[in-house]
Amino acid sequence: MRIKKYAACMRCGFLDGCAYRATFITGMLANFIQAAVLYYIWKNIFRYQDSVNGFTWEIMRQYVLISFLCNSVFTMGFEMTIAGRIIEGDIILDLLKPMSYRIMLFLRMLGTAGMEFSAGLVLVGSVYLAANGIRYLSLFRCAGFLVSMLLGVGIKFGIQYLFSLLCFYTDNAYGVTKAREVLTNFFSGALIPLAMFPGLFRRLVEFLPFQGIVYTPCCIFTGMFSARESLVRMALQIIWIGILWALGALAGKKAFGVISMYGG
Repeated sequence: MRIKKYAACMRCGFLDGCAYRATFITGMLANFIQAAVLYYIWKNIFRYQDSVNGFTWEIMRQYVLISFLCNSVFTMGFEMTIAGRIIEGDIILDLLKPMSYRIMLFLRMLGTAGMEFSAGLVLVGSVYLAANGIRYLSLFRCAGFLVSMLLGVGIKFGIQYLFSLLCFYTDNAYGVTKAREVLTNFFSGALIPLAMFPGLFRRLVEFLPFQGIVYTPCCIFTGMFSARESLVRMALQIIWIGILWALGALAGKKAFGVISMYGG
């Protein structure tokens, strides 16, 4: 029975993604334009030097394509939706359902992410094979990438859930969403690989949860990480999922209490 409830939530998320096709296509297009701009910027940079902080042009063009795929999964955030339900009072109905509110959100997100990943994989796979063929592909790295990307989705959900709880305290959900998007894109390595960051700042950023969303999966796929380092990085992703889950539980109790104070 519980499995049926979970499957139903994932199905709802998948249908939401299909229903809001314009949002999905817009998000995919925005990420594609960003990837195309970065591709040509790095192409021009590598015309004048063979390697930058361990990245060659062959590695960087793979990185740009794979970072686009990672960044395209779960582009449809839920902060604005939650804010709307809070304002209308419908959030009470969600909290009264016989399922954890956070688990329900996560399962719906997985359904949407599955749809986005399938579409992104077809697009990126076609471009990647056309540009590189299969010479850079490795079964071990591809398997590690898929595991790491799934863990990255868990981190992305944890971060977005914490930001969504801010909507219980403010009406400016748009500002909350944009703040989260800016932080995630910059510190995850979606814009610039973290290897390009200067010394101490780079080491600090690599211990933040954001790097597990894009940088870690991409470096595993491109072979920038050894097998041992890949496992260490994935272990760090799991640790951050646990930390974000615990922080979400504590912040959720306090945020849901705000509804009680205002009489529901």
